[in-house]
Amino acid sequence: MKLSGLWPALLTPLTEDGAIDHPALAALVEDLVRRRVDGVVPLGSTGEFTEFNATERRAILETVVAAVDHRVPVLAGVSGLSTADTCDHSRIAAEAGADAVLALPPMYWKVSDDRIFDHFVSVADAAGRPVVVYDFPSMTAQPLTPALLQKLAIEEPRVIGAKLTVRDVVAVTAALAATRPHRPDFSIVTGFEDLIPAAMWAGADGAISGMANVIPDELVALVNALEEGKPDSAGHHRAVMADFDVYGLSAPAIPGIKAAAAALGRIPRAHWRLDAGPEASVLDAAAAWAAARKPSNQRKDAA
Repeated sequence: MKLSGLWPALLTPLTEDGAIDHPALAALVEDLVRRRVDGVVPLGSTGEFTEFNATERRAILETVVAAVDHRVPVLAGVSGLSTADTCDHSRIAAEAGADAVLALPPMYWKVSDDRIFDHFVSVADAAGRPVVVYDFPSMTAQPLTPALLQKLAIEEPRVIGAKLTVRDVVAVTAALAATRPHRPDFSIVTGFEDLIPAAMWAGADGAISGMANVIPDELVALVNALEEGKPDSAGHHRAVMADFDVYGLSAPAIPGIKAAAAALGRIPRAHWRLDAGPEASVLDAAAAWAAARKPSNQRKDAA
């Protein structure tokens, strides 16, 4: 499996009582696959992975795998507080049919690079699938250093790449410099849409994107244009950046993204696990945000 192109970090639609809305999740996956995304990522940060127990995680993954039906790869988020938790989730992901797993480092305690390396080796052992390591230091306070990424690239072939949700493109270039001379096939993708052009011009392979739940066509067009070296990539980036304020609809961003997706008709409702649903002010802001979008951003059949 090659991690490249545009991979939506899937929202997890919920019913009014907070249960997983499996038909809505399957419909979201179907729509994204038809729009030519390169893979899907359930149970990442955008998918509220912290809020679901093991049984729910398995059910979410089974729904996504069935909806994908082998058309694109499924990269399953498996992160947990501890290595043991993450390994348990990795085994569940493998049993559910995921093609690869996405894992954060151990959370809460700050530990050494050697300890994090062992963590990812254990995850690879448990999953029996390729592993993508997930660097999100603003949430974990535990950055994946270039030296650690280099060691993984050299010594652990089951780790196939890294998702870097970092604000500094220098971190992306440092990761590329640390890994590519040793593993030309080691994938680096960004988790922030505003950095996609800079990251890909530096040599990164694409993006895992929360915004892809609401503006998939624009992001697919941007990543494809950059991969193909088309001169119109700047225009596609401007189109994406015109919608980047979706992240400002709420804090944290997930309720606002869900509210925007619901306002565009991409999911039925904006409920999320941390409370019954976004506040009325968030719903109003999302409705105004959606109303201001160009018609091409509204839900439509893929070409």
